[in-house]
Amino acid sequence: MIDGIIKYGFDFKKSSPLDKSSFEEIEKIRKRLFALGLIGVTNNGIGYGNISQRVGKNRFVITGTQTGHLSDLNENHYSLVEECDDENFYLKSSGAIKPSSEALTHGTIYNLSNQIKAVIHIHSTPIWNFMLNQNYLKTTKVEYGSIEMIKDINKIFSQIDPLTNQKFVMTGHQDGVIIFGKTLQNAELTLYEIIKNMLNPTFRTFFKTSYL
Repeated sequence: MIDGIIKYGFDFKKSSPLDKSSFEEIEKIRKRLFALGLIGVTNNGIGYGNISQRVGKNRFVITGTQTGHLSDLNENHYSLVEECDDENFYLKSSGAIKPSSEALTHGTIYNLSNQIKAVIHIHSTPIWNFMLNQNYLKTTKVEYGSIEMIKDINKIFSQIDPLTNQKFVMTGHQDGVIIFGKTLQNAELTLYEIIKNMLNPTFRTFFKTSYL
């Protein structure tokens, strides 16, 4: 269920908007994903999809909560995560807006490796179904933003180098897919590679009856 509710413990300090330079790269990619419907808003007005980028060893900039309906974001729509402790289910942030409800999930992924610099979370029924059917890495049927989701992510990547397999499908989070990488561009290209595989002739008939 997509309800946009922040479920973890966190401290948020409302402060001056972030400097444009801290989210320019994110915004360029977000515009493309918004145009594809991979970030957006449901029929009942709930926003979905979010992007973040590491800006320090333990800090990252992320799109704000419930901004999915906006085609363009500005300094009032981004938040800085200053601390992320996935073991204690805690996050600290600042900015003009609270961070996405998926911020702790992003933080958990950054904690997997210092080389991970970007995380993209999109929603797509066909991509979600394709990844499940093709046995991509996946979480169990746990809710997004939950401690169980955090444990699942850490378990998935406990035996493998996360940068050898930079994507997974969220089984318990309808249509939710996570992609990450050494750069935002690398993460975006990984997403397009999944779509390319999905559009293989074997799956083209399936795609025509669906939407991105």
